[in-house]
Amino acid sequence: MALSVLIAIQGSFVSLVLAREVGRFEGARRRLVLAMSAVTLGSSIWAMHFIGMLAYYMPAEVSYDLFLTLLSFLIAVLAVGIGYGVMTVIPSGNWRDVAAALFTGGGIAGMHYVGMTALAGPVELAYQPLWVMISVLIGIVAAGISLHLAFGTRLQARAVLGAAVMGLAISGMHYAAMYGTLMTPTSLIGAAATHVLDRNLLAIVVAIVAFIICATSMLLLVPPGGRHDAVGEGGLMWERSVIQGVPMAPPANDEAPGPAPRGNGEARIPVQAGGVKLMLDPADIWAIRADGRYTHVQDSGREYFCNLSITELEARLDKDRFFRVHRSHIVQLPYVKSIRRKGDGGLIMVGDTAVPVSRSALPKLKARLQRIESPKVSRQEAVLLS
Repeated sequence: MALSVLIAIQGSFVSLVLAREVGRFEGARRRLVLAMSAVTLGSSIWAMHFIGMLAYYMPAEVSYDLFLTLLSFLIAVLAVGIGYGVMTVIPSGNWRDVAAALFTGGGIAGMHYVGMTALAGPVELAYQPLWVMISVLIGIVAAGISLHLAFGTRLQARAVLGAAVMGLAISGMHYAAMYGTLMTPTSLIGAAATHVLDRNLLAIVVAIVAFIICATSMLLLVPPGGRHDAVGEGGLMWERSVIQGVPMAPPANDEAPGPAPRGNGEARIPVQAGGVKLMLDPADIWAIRADGRYTHVQDSGREYFCNLSITELEARLDKDRFFRVHRSHIVQLPYVKSIRRKGDGGLIMVGDTAVPVSRSALPKLKARLQRIESPKVSRQEAVLLS
């Protein structure tokens, strides 16, 4: 029992850390990280179940049907994948958390009961309806709390706590369900089934598979290699970053480089593109878009990834030039080309990018655009909003 709980917590930690980092990646690598986080948690649920079953006294020798055993693994992975997808794609909100909890907790419960159906041998299963409901409820509620803890903040301590709660969600659902399970031997022994696995062998195999998947998943978090030099005894690292073709000066006096200050006190913004780290001049930023706990920063030529939240970026930028037009969008006002009303809010064009404007921000934006020097928004468009 103790080993099963530890495996659930360990797999939950690796899986949640991976899922929290999805926003760091783009394209195929992003999809791979999301898939591996789901496979990691699904395999941990799977391993926890079959190791936990070793702690259960069986009234007769049993084995497991191979097809149903594999099906239970697939159910766990798919349900968890959908739950993680909801948490990483849909903007934060109560409905997002509820949907993710239902899919993730439902996947835990679905894996358990399909795994129980895979039992093959001279036994008959019966379930107490009350404990079935309690076990499913434990899985959903605890999974929801875990996801909220892990995704609600960037603090690593919350991820650790979320992993512990997820591990308790998996094991708590399992042992509550087993408490309400009645297993009795039958007098009739059917024909020997083909494609079955010994339960002791199966527990060992799934435990090894779960550890291998966890170790493989952790490799996805290793950043791509780059040009780094060690600095000082503390092992501080710095990287020559290209800023529009001009490399940063190396650190002096064995100190790591800090943000390059501007004349008005603004610091450069750390971004990434194509595996290369850059320090972007805030004056070159056109627009910023939130992506979960991270952001995407756009200039005149391309879009960059930034591991700072939109709130952290807003605090760093010059409030006279930058304006948060939506909870997920910030724009630099001089680069706004056009503006029009859309529904209760508005829509602005920054370069070739359409950016939504919330209803509450629209009148403030209109006033700001009329005050800035040489606005790129035509007076006619501003009048249309009046």
